[in-house]
Amino acid sequence: MKNNPRSRDATKQETRAALIQAGLLEFFERGLDVPSLDAICARAGFTRGAFYVHFRDRDEFVVAVMDTVLGAFLDVIIATDSADADLAQTILRFASALIDGNSLLGEQGEMRLHQLLDACARSEPIRRQIIATIGEGIRRVERAATNGQVAKTVRGDVESAPLAAVLVALALGLLQMFEFGMKLELQEIRATVLRLVGPTGSTRRKT
Repeated sequence: MKNNPRSRDATKQETRAALIQAGLLEFFERGLDVPSLDAICARAGFTRGAFYVHFRDRDEFVVAVMDTVLGAFLDVIIATDSADADLAQTILRFASALIDGNSLLGEQGEMRLHQLLDACARSEPIRRQIIATIGEGIRRVERAATNGQVAKTVRGDVESAPLAAVLVALALGLLQMFEFGMKLELQEIRATVLRLVGPTGSTRRKT
């Protein structure tokens, strides 16, 4: 019997996913530098040969890990074209994730923002990937802001693109403060941001 090409493709994807998950856990537990490729492969249950079928080198592997988890973060926190792709809803989802104790990169905190920043300083491919991911996040927030302006849940007297850049920068800063262990009044921060971006006049509700 001939092998089913679809089954071979599915097996390859499963192997790649297992390697990425193993790398994610190793990086969280031991940092980006310490885990060897042998340790990552052993954790995934594959050989180095299987690793090199999917990844050219360690940097390409780290980029793939980051792409996977950052993409998942964007999909959860920043909706794309769904009905709730509205800025107010996006802010609520982000704040709720922090209030629930979730990290930037997964509910179990597999990686931390400072690890990504560290990697950016040492690897140009990783830096480019992070920049691309942040850029995609800004574009999604911009679309959410535009949707909110149409729905009149977001103030219409500001440009959506710079507003999106400011909000993403604020989100990254809050994530880093959160990882430092700072005590943040997240409920109040969420309410304040919502008042600031809300329809014109909403910032004057309290005197």
